Amino acid sequence: MPDNSRRTLLIALAFVLAMAGALLFGTRASRQVRHLHNGQEPIHAWMSIPFIAHTHHVPAGVLFQAIGVQPRSPRDHRSVRRIARDLRRPVPELILQLQGAIDAAHPLGGPPR
Repeated sequence: MPDNSRRTLLIALAFVLAMAGALLFGTRASRQVRHLHNGQEPIHAWMSIPFIAHTHHVPAGVLFQAIGVQPRSPRDHRSVRRIARDLRRPVPELILQLQGAIDAAHPLGGPPR
């Protein structure tokens, strides 16, 4: 095979591999975004109440009320872990209360579309 044909073949192969990689990672990223958008992300201790409210399509005030906390400011972004420490309550207890409020807000099991 002439040197020029071999180089063209290698470039074409590299292009195909790059496109396959982009397609694979693009599909995975799209699936993750859809998963977050649908509110299926479980609540973790590092999450803030506004973040949980946004991903689960529930007003933040409803979640603060569910755990018996007044937000410190309109932009209270303390994590669930920090709130639990401030209240001297276990993190799993707060997570259960937050999940209960989310479930009550979406009785059919999913966020409104």
